[in-house]
Formats: sequence, structure tokens, C-alpha cells
Amino acid sequence: MKIGIIGGGSVGLLCAYYLSLYHDVTVVTRREEQAAAIRSEGIRLDKDGEEFSADCNADTCMSSDFDLLVVTVKQHQLQSVFPLLERIGKTNILFLQNGMGHIHDLKDWRVGHSIYVGIVEHGAVRKSDTVVEHTGLGAIKWSTFHNTEPDRLNTLFQHNHSDFPIRYEADWYRLLTGKLIVNACINPLTALLQVKNGELLTTPAYVAFMKLVFQEASHILKLENEEEAWERVQVVCGQTKENRSSMLVDVTEGRKTEADAIIGYLLKEASLHGLDAAHLEFLYGSIKALERNTNKVF
Repeated sequence: MKIGIIGGGSVGLLCAYYLSLYHDVTVVTRREEQAAAIRSEGIRLDKDGEEFSADCNADTCMSSDFDLLVVTVKQHQLQSVFPLLERIGKTNILFLQNGMGHIHDLKDWRVGHSIYVGIVEHGAVRKSDTVVEHTGLGAIKWSTFHNTEPDRLNTLFQHNHSDFPIRYEADWYRLLTGKLIVNACINPLTALLQVKNGELLTTPAYVAFMKLVFQEASHILKLENEEEAWERVQVVCGQTKENRSSMLVDVTEGRKTEADAIIGYLLKEASLHGLDAAHLEFLYGSIKALERNTNKVF
């Protein structure tokens, strides 16, 4: 099967490596330099001190000559991708973004494509244009969203590496909100406080504020089992205690964060339904201020 991976970041390279073991994969990159490097060198995966490599094609152009397109760019980069996707013929498109900011866009997107959404539970760090480190094993979970053909994707994904499981979930909203609540509680606070994930559990004041954020977010998302969701937040925080969240890394390196994708979605939903979100508003404003202060030294 022919699969196109849109985006050559950590998630894009990780997906391209593992999917290329079973499929004909092309990475669609923004820069010709990266595309040329992938065509020449393939993709190298670093995992647990070992190195693995896989041949892979790459290009800077997008087409409908694929059985599936997997969009791995960050949510704030989607606005430059949507027009390109609108110009190609009908195909299957799987969106793998942090947060849920793109959901509002997808609901209003009038195209003939079969649209799927999913989450990435793996840990990955891009080391160069062709090298990705697989820092934590997880899964890709996906669900149907609009005008879908789930049997088509199930057929595509029937073969996958044991370190890269791909699983179908029936309820896209439950799937995405399950990860969003974790991201909303951990990422903005670690970025604002400049701490690793685990420190949120070891300082009582941090735990208390995280719980306030959780309560607001869970109310906005209308979570069915808040106790289970709060336990999940704490478990993930503990399991990744030595990690620096992606939002903390983005702030430290002066890059645009995924605040709009994560907190922005919650604030928009709160506004639509007249719900209080004072703590989320504080976090959002704080992160956006840090984004503007790109010269800040950490």
C-alpha cells in the first residue's frame, strides 16, 4: 500500500520508519534539503542504544496517489496544509495532532476526503532531518471522523511492528478527550513553572493547581468518569516524571507552542457553552506571553 506522511518532524519520521517496514512510504516535507537527505540516507531509528534504518522516499509535493495520507504536522501548521489537501483528489486522511484545536477546523472543512483522527502515545525526539529517537513505547490510536471507510484503514494497518501497534477506537471524541485532559493538566504547567513532569506531583502547590485545571477541563469536556481521568493524569505524570513536556521544550527554544491546540480548544468550548475557565485563561495567557518572549533565558 502507498502511504504519504505529511511532516518530517519527530512523529512524522517515527511513523515513516515503522510504516515503511510494510508499505511504500513517502515523507512529504516542507524543505527540499530534508527530502533529499531522506531519499539519500533513508530514516534511522535510535532505540535503547541500538540503531535501525529503513529506506524511504521523500518529496515536497503532495498528491492523491496514496491509499492514505497521515498528517503529522503540529496543529498551528495545519492552515498551510489544508489548501494543499483541497487540491488533490479524494483519498483517506488521518490527522495525528496533539490537542483538539483542529477539530473545530475539521468540522467546517467541506471536502470529499475520508477523514480520520487519532493520537500518538509514543515518545519520540527528532535528532536530525533523517534520525528519530524512539524514547517511549506506546501506540497509535485512530477513529473515524467524517465520510469514512474504516474497513479500508483496518486493512492497511493489519500488519504492524510490535513496537508500533496501531489500534482502532470506536469513539473519536472519547479517544481525543482522553489525551487532551492529560496534556492540558501537564504541558502548560510544566512550561510555565519550567519543571519536569514529575515535579508536578512532588510539590503540593503544583498538585493543587493541576487539580483546579483538571476540574475546569473535565467540566468543559463533560468527562463521564472524572475520578478515573484524574487518576490517569497522575499515572502519566509519574510514568514520564523525567520528561520535559513538548510545551516546555517549545518555550525554552523560542518556538510557537501548541497552546491553541490544547488550551485554546477548551477555552472556545467554554465560551460556546458559557462555562467558567479562569485557570485555563490564566495558563493560556501565560504561555502566549512566554511565546512572545523568545529571548528569555532558561
